[in-house]
Amino acid sequence: MPTRTQVLERVRRAHTYQEIGEEFLIPPGQAYLIATGLPADGSDVVTEEQAAGREGLIEGSTQQLVNPSTELPKHQQLVEEWMKRRVAADEAIRRAGERRTAAPPEIEGEDQTDDVVSVIGWQHNQVKWLQEQLETVPGVRKGGSEAKQQQRVSILDMIRVRLSQHETAEEEHFWPAVRQRLEGGDELAERALAQEQEGKDLLQELAGIPGGDDRFDELVEKLVAALRKHVAFEDKVLLRFKEEVPDEERSEIGRKFQPAYEHAPTRPHPHAPNSSAPLKAAAKMAAPMDRARDALGDRPAKRQGQAEKKPANQVTRKKGGKK
Repeated sequence: MPTRTQVLERVRRAHTYQEIGEEFLIPPGQAYLIATGLPADGSDVVTEEQAAGREGLIEGSTQQLVNPSTELPKHQQLVEEWMKRRVAADEAIRRAGERRTAAPPEIEGEDQTDDVVSVIGWQHNQVKWLQEQLETVPGVRKGGSEAKQQQRVSILDMIRVRLSQHETAEEEHFWPAVRQRLEGGDELAERALAQEQEGKDLLQELAGIPGGDDRFDELVEKLVAALRKHVAFEDKVLLRFKEEVPDEERSEIGRKFQPAYEHAPTRPHPHAPNSSAPLKAAAKMAAPMDRARDALGDRPAKRQGQAEKKPANQVTRKKGGKK
């Protein structure tokens, strides 16, 4: 146990009570009590008589000496590394991770409905699901590995497929109905179509850019921001549509919407018309070509958010061509 003289010597050398406590292996509050004769228990009202000639007093609260603030780190490298080793060593966990995909859940049971408002809302939720998956996987800017970059490319392509189909069906059936049935519908539809065009342009610009390119992360950030803005706007329109358009009419539109979605192009076509009749003709021509490309090519969306699988017989070679 240190003496008062020892503690005060260190106070005079500008040592903190935390440092003094660490040196003598005692709590900092106890070091303060030894130096001043006063408890560091949060009762910080010291009279002038008590303070007179008393060395080592702290101005302000001493509560931190007995109740130090607790810091909860957002990231612990050691814990993360341990978890990675644990997962790598557990065969069942590793295989489950390999089988996991980023695909959002399908519509089931009570969620199935013809109401176009519910159908569009559910499709929004699927895109939001993928968007969250995309943001969870670290990109090249955050030190993401090559496998992580490939995952991001695949998830982005899954978003590309769904948005292309979703927006084609909306432009063919939903926005024309908004123009006809809602006051100020033309303005609402034009604003929505402008936002959708921005998304199409970004998706088109992202096409072919590898996940390891810094521009990929930059454009993805812009796309995510644009999607959030568009969905927030569209949700407000959907709310009005639900309130002002009768149930049967919403269901009738929904029954046309779903087949249009299923047969729509799977890639954005930024220069295609977005008015109903010309759009329908353009989509009828573009959709078969898109699906033919999907069938023949190794489209990233087919991996459903997983990294590319290396051939089983692939041999890793060192520089210089040696095995």
